[in-house]
Amino acid sequence: MAFDDSKETAAFNLAILYLGRVNSILNSNYVNFKNGSTELFAINLRQLYRELVPWLVVDKVKKIDETEPLKNAFKDLAAIPKTKKEKIWEKMEDIEMMMRIHFKQLGMLMPKVTDPRFLFGNKQR
Repeated sequence: MAFDDSKETAAFNLAILYLGRVNSILNSNYVNFKNGSTELFAINLRQLYRELVPWLVVDKVKKIDETEPLKNAFKDLAAIPKTKKEKIWEKMEDIEMMMRIHFKQLGMLMPKVTDPRFLFGNKQR
């Protein structure tokens, strides 16, 4: 019994660290957007993609590849001339929103709650 509990605790602790990394990247994107830094925003998008890609479904038999739209979006971003800053920002925001949707579907973005006691349900140990 203690072994199972320690595995659950370890999984929870690793999940907290993982979500902390994702949150840090999203916060950095917010700051870079405010500062108008397209270069740092783009680097953060690639890091966010690296954090997300292990959770995306790729099944060649069923011909499902959830990474493909993001790969194509990054290719489209790379093809935009550097002089078209507005287009670059628009595409980067699109890519971030695509990834946020995946994170939300995976349950990795925390919902807003009015009372933090009910964040993880109302089970008490």
